Formats: sequence, structure tokens, C-alpha cells
Amino acid sequence: MRALIIVGPGVTLDPSFLSFGLKEEVSVNSYPKGEGLAILDANREPDWAWPTYTIVVGDVNIGKHHADLKIPKGSDAATTIVDTLSILQDADVVGADDSAE
Repeated sequence: MRALIIVGPGVTLDPSFLSFGLKEEVSVNSYPKGEGLAILDANREPDWAWPTYTIVVGDVNIGKHHADLKIPKGSDAATTIVDTLSILQDADVVGADDSAE
């Protein structure tokens, strides 16, 4: 899984919480090697071709690009991200198991 998390002004996320909850490498203002989560400040231009999923937290304008999940500022974004991506990880594993038959 490659998830791009773009955070707006005044939003902070705990990378260790995300890493522990998802068992994925988390990089801040950079991209992990291979799979993982990249947390970028809204003032950086993302590599839109990199992510499988894009998540926006807070006041972020991504223009014509698509966000798979938008989380308002002030919400428990870290828990929402872990819960949502955990479901998607489980679905990917099930899908991979089904295709092996």
C-alpha cells in the first residue's frame, strides 16, 4: 500500500502512531522506499503518480486531483486514517488470496 497524506496548516499527525497501527513505514515530507505512508505538508507538490490512496487532512486545496478520504481539521485524523487504511489492507489481502485460487 502506498498512501499519501497531505496535511493542512495547524494539523499534526504522529507518525509512530500510524506506523504502529498499520505496520507500515511512515515518512514525513518524503516518500518511503517502496510501500508505506508519506505525510506531506500542503505547501509541497506531491508526486501524484506515487500513491495508491490519497488522504487530505484539514484545509488543503489539491486542485483537480482526487482525494480518497477527506478529514476535517479538529477530527481524530490519525485514528480515522488507521481504521480506514486497515480495512483497505484487509481487502487487499483477501483479494490477493482469492486470486491465487
